[in-house]
Amino acid sequence: MRKRKVWACAVLSAAMAASLMTGCGSSKTTDGGTAASADTKAAGETTAEKGAETDASKTAEEPVTLKWYMSLNPVDADTDKVIAALNEYTKEKIGVTIDYTVIANPDYKEKMPTLINSGEYFDICFTADWTTNYVQFVAKDAFMDITDAVKQYAPETYEFIPESLWKAVSVNGKIYGVPSYKEMGWQSGFFVNSTMAEKYGIDLSSVKTLEDYTEVLKTVKEKADAAGEDVIGLSGLGSSGGSFNMLYPYESLSGSRALPGAAAVPEYEYFKDQTGVFNQYATQEYMDYCKLVRSWYEAGYMSKDPVNYDTDIANRDNDFKNGKLFSYIISYAPGAAEAEAAKTGHGVTFVPLMDPLFETKNARGGILAISSASEHPDKALEFINLLNTDEYVGTLIRHGIEGQHYSAVGDNQVDRTMGGTLKIEDNGYVDYTYGWQFGTPFNQKWDISYPDNIEQLFEEYNAKAITAPHNGFTLDNSPVETEIAAISNVVDENAKALESGMVDPEVYIPQFLDALNKNGVEDLLAEISKQLTENGYQ
Repeated sequence: MRKRKVWACAVLSAAMAASLMTGCGSSKTTDGGTAASADTKAAGETTAEKGAETDASKTAEEPVTLKWYMSLNPVDADTDKVIAALNEYTKEKIGVTIDYTVIANPDYKEKMPTLINSGEYFDICFTADWTTNYVQFVAKDAFMDITDAVKQYAPETYEFIPESLWKAVSVNGKIYGVPSYKEMGWQSGFFVNSTMAEKYGIDLSSVKTLEDYTEVLKTVKEKADAAGEDVIGLSGLGSSGGSFNMLYPYESLSGSRALPGAAAVPEYEYFKDQTGVFNQYATQEYMDYCKLVRSWYEAGYMSKDPVNYDTDIANRDNDFKNGKLFSYIISYAPGAAEAEAAKTGHGVTFVPLMDPLFETKNARGGILAISSASEHPDKALEFINLLNTDEYVGTLIRHGIEGQHYSAVGDNQVDRTMGGTLKIEDNGYVDYTYGWQFGTPFNQKWDISYPDNIEQLFEEYNAKAITAPHNGFTLDNSPVETEIAAISNVVDENAKALESGMVDPEVYIPQFLDALNKNGVEDLLAEISKQLTENGYQ
């Protein structure tokens, strides 16, 4: 592990630990889902202990095979080659080989829960708050309690990851997964084809708000039409998670930003008239936003079918690369614009719309969990420890094999063109710019497309992140499971069309709110408020 990673622990501990500890000492849990019983927890611990004892009795000559499921996009042609190289190393290092299954991002959200629910065997899987819901599957006893085991079998990882992150991924005071240590917070904005912006004479520095972007989109439309070019101005408004929830900073208290149950964050200018827990869809901000994007849609600044267009990420990326898409909404991480520029071959600028916001959900944005049925939990933790602390392993799984997929540049960088001798499109292993899904990017070499000071940029990003008022809180959703299921369906049926401008908000928002009320939104808000009070947050 490189020494330069040390900054991260200090920054996070100082900036966020105090906030996350608020309410954590309470004997009443707020860590979502149906709380596991003491008997269930004890059973999980017994499973871990038995697995550890079993492995301890094996000889060093007997390698253990771990079944690992990952969510990545795309699935690369040379993945098997990379895993073979990984297995050669890990077999010698810790007596482990990996049986690796990659499921593309759009499918993982549906397929992995089905596999878990059907009892399919696995040792490690990727989980998060946005896919294969971590808290929900903890409540189902799908993941093993590793509270003590992680300190024994992955001690370097446990020390490396800040205490604030461990607290945020804890459920009922227990740890059920190893969080990805990366940028601490989310920051929304636009990725813009800056080469095209310069060509059209657009000054991106003038964009500070969503409203400012109207003039940019107008110019793109006029210039492209005049040149006979078919260019979509903006994508991402019809995304499955909801664009309003991504572009307007508030603290999500319901377990999902798409679900009603928000609290204002005083450092931001939005929701100033709201107190306590509120329904973000019933705010003036939501009406104003939907009216704005409706005007963009009617002016032809977006795809004619934005919901379907935004669902096909591969097509969107191809259009952005080839100059058919001017911009799209993004949740930013340091260095992402430079990496995108390297992929597309044209300039890419990030236009921020907010300072970063750190809330509990960010800590749960990427987690490697061990199955409660795993026969080798100690070896699984040893492998996860390598992902987080062994630079060879981290670089291999992210960038591929040196000499085939990249050449080394100095001590800390890689060149995926191998000095210009390899075309990116001919590289059999796509550089996973989101290498955090494997553990942490701070344990991996960086592509030369990233700035030399990339880890300093992460440090600065994390240091300026605004901490949400109720950080550390997670809703125990068992009292309102029925309401949440019904409300989720209502949101899914209404939000995407409204937030992509496809329907008139003056007509459809009242219908949307009426459906939410009929399906128990007030009960959900009341339950969140009750649990906040019971746990000392209000």
